[in-house]
Amino acid sequence: MSSLFRKVMVALTGALIITSVAARQPSAQTPVPSPYVGADACKDCHAVQFSSWAQTKHSKALSKLQAANREGNACIKCHVTGSPGMIAAEGAKPSFPNVQCEACHGPARAHVDAAITGDSVTAKPGKTTEDTCLRCHNDTSPHYKPFYYSAMVGMVHKKG
Repeated sequence: MSSLFRKVMVALTGALIITSVAARQPSAQTPVPSPYVGADACKDCHAVQFSSWAQTKHSKALSKLQAANREGNACIKCHVTGSPGMIAAEGAKPSFPNVQCEACHGPARAHVDAAITGDSVTAKPGKTTEDTCLRCHNDTSPHYKPFYYSAMVGMVHKKG
C-alpha cells in the first residue's frame, strides 16, 4: 500500500508541476495589446489639442474615402491610424479610423501607460516633422494639392 501511495503521490506531484509550468507560459491565444490606443485615450490629458484636432479634416479622413478605395493599402493607409501591417490586415474595418494623434506622433500605449504610473517623461510621443506629413501629403494622392508644412503646422494644434 505504501508503494502504491508513493506512486500516486509522485504522479499527482508531477501533474501539479506540469500544470503550474503550463499556466505560466503565455498562451498562443493571448492577444498582444496593440501599441496604438486611439485618440480617445489622449483627450483627457490633451483636451485642447484633441478639440483642435476634432475640427480638422484629419478627424474625418476615412469618411472622405470612397468605399472602393478602402480595400488594399494604397489609399486607406493615409486615412486611418496604425502600423502598415495592422492597416493591411484590418482593411475596410480599421480599429483606429481617421488620421488620429498616433498617425503623426506614433503609437502611444507606452506614453499612456507611463502617464498612469506617473512616469510620462520617459515615454513621450514622437515629434512631427515635414517628412511625417509628406508620407501622405504628396503627389501620389489623386486629390493632391500643394502642401506647405510651415503654413499648415500651426493649423493642426492650438497650444494649450
